[in-house]
Amino acid sequence: MTTSQFIAGLIGPLFMAIAAFMVIRRDSFQEFAKAAAYDRPLIFLAGGILLVSGLAIVQVHNLWVSDWRVIITLLGWLCVLGGLIRIFSPEFARSIVDEIKPGHPAIVITAAAYFALGAFLTAKAHGIL
Repeated sequence: MTTSQFIAGLIGPLFMAIAAFMVIRRDSFQEFAKAAAYDRPLIFLAGGILLVSGLAIVQVHNLWVSDWRVIITLLGWLCVLGGLIRIFSPEFARSIVDEIKPGHPAIVITAAAYFALGAFLTAKAHGIL
């Protein structure tokens, strides 16, 4: 198993689970998002975890190639960026949550994108694609 497959095998199922939660438990998801967006210590902690996760991915998988593996690298860098934004600008998270009202199509669209990406990465991790 390559490093790319290993990381894809971790990220893929996570994205699929998050997507399923966003759709199946839509009310709970919005409640959690709203509560988390106003909890500055939680945003800071999430930023730290995301930053470390992203740095770990980038340290072992900074591949700029023209195949599916570049997705892993991009996700690593997005985690680094997302972690830094949460640490230095926690109010940004609040502004996003405040913009998305219950029943907004962005939630389902985001969940569909997460699920599709998660399924693709999971399939790549297990050699299905």
